[in-house]
Amino acid sequence: MYVRNLKELNIRDNINVGGKAANLGELHSLKVNIPMGFCITYNAYEDFIKENGINESIKRYLSENLNGKISLKECSQCILESFLHGNIPIPIKIEIIKEYRALGKKACVAVRSSANMEDRKDASFAGQQDTYLNISGDFNVFQHVKKCWASLWSPRAIDYRRKNNFEDNPIQMAVLIQKMISPDAAGVVFTCNPMNDQKGEVLVNSAYGLGEAVASGTVSPDTYVYDMNKKRIIYRQKGGKEYRFINSDNGIKKVLNSGKLKQTYSLNYLNVLRLVKVCKKIEGRFGCPQDIEWGIVNGKIYIVQSRPITNLR
Repeated sequence: MYVRNLKELNIRDNINVGGKAANLGELHSLKVNIPMGFCITYNAYEDFIKENGINESIKRYLSENLNGKISLKECSQCILESFLHGNIPIPIKIEIIKEYRALGKKACVAVRSSANMEDRKDASFAGQQDTYLNISGDFNVFQHVKKCWASLWSPRAIDYRRKNNFEDNPIQMAVLIQKMISPDAAGVVFTCNPMNDQKGEVLVNSAYGLGEAVASGTVSPDTYVYDMNKKRIIYRQKGGKEYRFINSDNGIKKVLNSGKLKQTYSLNYLNVLRLVKVCKKIEGRFGCPQDIEWGIVNGKIYIVQSRPITNLR
C-alpha cells in the first residue's frame, strides 16, 4: 500500500508514514479537527528511487562532496535533478490520484514532509524538509511530491544531519497531502512555556492569515501566556503583525495588514481559552509537552501539526 488516508492512521503507524502523519491520525482519533488528506508512505519513496536508480546517484554525489570535488550546493542540486527527472511508478500515481481527487475537483493542498527522523523527542528536524502550499492539479501534485522527497537532500538537511551525527542511510520520507485551510488567525502553541520551562504555563503565538508567517518567524506575533493553576491569561503582548500570508491562485500571497489590524489582538480571550483546552488535551494523549501549529477558520480550531518540544532544560 502506497497511500494511507489520515483517518486510518494512529501513532503506531509512524513506522510507515513518519511521526508527523501518524500524530495527525492520532489527533483525528482524539476527535481533534485536522485538515483532511492522506499520506504517501515510505514504500512509495523507496520504490520511486529504486525504479529510477536514484540511490546510486545520491551515494555518488555525496561521496564527491565529501571528497571536495563538488560543493554541498552542487551536490544537492544534482540530487534534486535526479528526483525531478524520475518517473513516479504507475501504481503509486493511481493511488495518489484516487485520494487527491476525493478531496474535491482540483483541490488546493499542502504538500509536506513526514520523514522518519522528524518530530522526535531528541531532535525535531523542524524546517529541514520543504513544504509547498496551495498546490492544485494532478501534475502539480506529482511534481511537488518529488520536490518534497528531494528536500531530504537539500543543503540544510544534509548539513543538519552531519552536524547532529545522523546517518543518511536510514532516512525515509513519507509525504503528507492535506486540503488547504484559509485561517482568520493561526500560529503556534507551546504547552509548556519554553521561555521559563514552566509546565503550568501555556505560550500562545498568533497572527492573521496562514500560520507560515508565525512558524517561520517572519512576523512578530501576538503573545499570550495562560497559567493553568490560576486559570487565566497572566501575560499578553501585541505583536507587529506587519503582514499576513493568504491563499492565492499562484500559491500563497503576502499582504500588508492595515493599521487597525496591527493594533488589534488577533485572538480574543475565549479563543485563547479554547486553544489552550485543545492543546492540553493533545499533550495528555502524547504524554509530553507539545509544540503545536494551529489555525482558526470561522471560529473552528484546526490542528496542523503536533510534535514534542525538544529544547526544554
